[in-house]
Amino acid sequence: MQINKLKAKMTERGYTQKRLASNMGISIQTLNSKINGKATFSLDEAVLLTKILSIENPLEIFFESSSHKCNGRN
Repeated sequence: MQINKLKAKMTERGYTQKRLASNMGISIQTLNSKINGKATFSLDEAVLLTKILSIENPLEIFFESSSHKCNGRN
């Protein structure tokens, strides 16, 4: 998870953790734990965050970028 990108998107859209948690229907403590990597966002929560914050490319936020390419082997 790209925490800095998520926080930047929150700031860009004018969301505090309190407001975002309220819109998501979760506690501030739960949101804080998820943002800081102590807990993970469920798929439904990630989809909801994407909608609330109008995130155009959620992959940039929810997945770590990797320089490794798939070599086709299993």
